[in-house]
Amino acid sequence: MSVTGRRGRPPRVSRDEIADAVVTVGFSTLTFAAVRENLGVGETTLYRHAPDRDHLVRLGLDLIITNADWPSLDGDWEPVLRSYACAAWNLFADHPGSAGEVSRGVVPFGIMRLLDDLCAVLMRAGFSAENAVLACDVVFDLVTDNRRGVEHFDAVSSGSVESESENSGGENPGTPRQLLERAWSGAASASEESATDVERDAIHTAIHGSIVAEPYAWFTGKLEVVLAGVRHALAPRDSTPSAD
Repeated sequence: MSVTGRRGRPPRVSRDEIADAVVTVGFSTLTFAAVRENLGVGETTLYRHAPDRDHLVRLGLDLIITNADWPSLDGDWEPVLRSYACAAWNLFADHPGSAGEVSRGVVPFGIMRLLDDLCAVLMRAGFSAENAVLACDVVFDLVTDNRRGVEHFDAVSSGSVESESENSGGENPGTPRQLLERAWSGAASASEESATDVERDAIHTAIHGSIVAEPYAWFTGKLEVVLAGVRHALAPRDSTPSAD
């Protein structure tokens, strides 16, 4: 008895082609209609490969993760974890909207494989499996949350702060980052709180500096604090700080 293949018209597109289309359209503007238009296929054809938007996102995320130039896994755990965190931040920066998709729980197999490899590096350095997973989770929560926050801060705001709207004649006052920059660049307001005027001026200057800082530089500063916490709370006691 002969075995025949599945009857019917063969798929007009492959999963790889769909993934390419997702990346081309972009995660921040991703819709089924946009992907269909990019591929030149009908709704039924696309649904055959991707039943919902999250499936499209996973295909696109897997593609950019697979094609990314990741650092070496060789060496001490701390510089390896640092280099992977920075590489992930820059990958998300190259693909706006991708960090937001990951942060809402759309996790492709590519990310799972990366975490497996990184956790194995930590375990070989003496971390327990639980502490290795916790360390990686904390670091990559920072990556996704920070990158998503940067995109929000730099997006054009559709609303406005009341005082800014009044000053601008009701026009869009700018991005959230620009609003915060203006808010924290003025003189310290009077308050009955315990902070002195000198302290408040210093705090406002520091906050303003954080807002106008280059986003990647501010992220790496946060990353060093997180890595110090991992070193103190999760690394094996005989582990010494690693030089870059």
